[in-house]
Amino acid sequence: MVTQFHLNASQRTDIGPQRKTNEDRMITIIPEDTQILAQKGALFVVADGLGGYMHGDVASEMAVNAVRDFYYQDVNTDNGASLQAAMKHANTLVYQENMAQSIQDDEKMMGTTCVSVVLNGDTVYVANVGDSRTYIIRAGQVLQISLDHTPQAEQLRAGTITEEQAQAMADNKITRCIGIDADVEVDLFKEPVQEDDILVLCTDGLNKAVSDAEIRSIVEQYSPAESVDKLVELANQQSGADNVTAIVVRVTLAQPAAV
Repeated sequence: MVTQFHLNASQRTDIGPQRKTNEDRMITIIPEDTQILAQKGALFVVADGLGGYMHGDVASEMAVNAVRDFYYQDVNTDNGASLQAAMKHANTLVYQENMAQSIQDDEKMMGTTCVSVVLNGDTVYVANVGDSRTYIIRAGQVLQISLDHTPQAEQLRAGTITEEQAQAMADNKITRCIGIDADVEVDLFKEPVQEDDILVLCTDGLNKAVSDAEIRSIVEQYSPAESVDKLVELANQQSGADNVTAIVVRVTLAQPAAV
């Protein structure tokens, strides 16, 4: 029997004190239709339009909307495969828009990171491209589910550099994103969900300014609505160099329906 959970979710995005535009986008969908919720689950998406590219805000907006529309229209009952396909669909739409504008130079094409999460029953599916992240905070521990697609992260995973060397490297590039190439590799992860888990989705404007320990401390102490405010405010205080976006989801055991 699949455990049924109640989700308390909140989201916030902020331009930050130093940026002129907000290129982050986010979406939270918890279907009210119980049949759709049982089949497709709840969807959370965060995207970060690429700074220095044209119309990063347009790319991130296209991505979150494309993932939402494709995922809930897809009849595939495999939630993970459906989510992965939705991300690829988003890539196709942004890439086609670049081609429609006759933009051939990668440095001038619009693109975006994207991390998407589906929580259905007692399972969470995470699909990501780029360096926006998903964490699970559980029993005082912080587990990053997504993988960063950056030079330092990939070298660190390959064992060719140390943690200290990775931290010393310039941190302004990603190796994979939505919209630049006709096809994109989408990482997919699947994890069991437990009562009292807290999911955090964020752009790098948060995790580069706020440590894992600080994220854990805030989301464990406060409600999701309070948490997103405090996370954004702390990121702006400690850095303020980027747009900041966070979605926080607290998972609790659903109460049985009254007979």
